[in-house]
Amino acid sequence: MVPDSVEATSVSTTSALIHTGLLSVGLSNLFWKGSELNSEDPERLLMLAMALFCIAIPFQGLYILLSRVIREYPNPVLVPSSVLVLASRCEVVSYACGIIGFCLMLVRTSNILAVTLIGSALLVIIMARSALSVSAR
Repeated sequence: MVPDSVEATSVSTTSALIHTGLLSVGLSNLFWKGSELNSEDPERLLMLAMALFCIAIPFQGLYILLSRVIREYPNPVLVPSSVLVLASRCEVVSYACGIIGFCLMLVRTSNILAVTLIGSALLVIIMARSALSVSAR
């Protein structure tokens, strides 16, 4: 039984660490790129990217807290489903806003990099959907 609980904790810890990293990237982008804003005529794409980071940050923080709560339960089966659903929704919102915000930052930097990232994201979505449809059969 010990290996299962260690494995479950490491997965939860890894996910929380990823969100902590995303949180620090979002905050650093807000501070770093925020200094580039022209108050008279702010660049719309940069403002949109920064707004997405602002949306993602509270969801990332809540996900980190919820993953800590989930790890406190002695058995993963005992975790209330409402906590798991909330954690899942926070994860989706934070990933979506963070990744889209990062893509918008990339568009400002280089169209080639942005197209490459969007193309690889579409490929991953297609691969995931095909894998899910095969496993559903």
